[in-house]
Amino acid sequence: MVRKILKPNEWEDYGYSEDEWWTLTKGKRWRLRHPEKMKAAVKSWVSRNKEYVSTRHRKYELKNKYGMSEEQYDVLLLSQDNRCAICNTDTPTGKWRVFAVDHCHTTGNVRGLLCNECNRGMGLLRDNAELLRRAADYLDHHAVKTKAERKKK
Repeated sequence: MVRKILKPNEWEDYGYSEDEWWTLTKGKRWRLRHPEKMKAAVKSWVSRNKEYVSTRHRKYELKNKYGMSEEQYDVLLLSQDNRCAICNTDTPTGKWRVFAVDHCHTTGNVRGLLCNECNRGMGLLRDNAELLRRAADYLDHHAVKTKAERKKK
């Protein structure tokens, strides 16, 4: 094998010993030498394969974040009649147009599937039931006040 060295001890720049460096494939060595070209190539490939990347990422997130498969997600969605567990909408919103997996941040247990708005609302109120109740009371109080003001006019 002919070893072409562009500069002495190049492998040290990448954290390899000489023997480790030459056990890498030619392609791997090229990728290490040209990270900017690799980044551009990956970005280009991802932009041409958005649907594939999105599907793979979704499967990965379901499995690694929530410990569930797509089939388990589908069963949970069917058990909720294909609707958000809080507001009952059947039209998921957000970037991915799917229902978010709601889970307890302490235990990691999945609670249900929510639309983007309900999921964010709970998250912004720190999944705190007392804060959610107080927010509901606040809305009720001001709804009564508004109705009374309308009657006066």
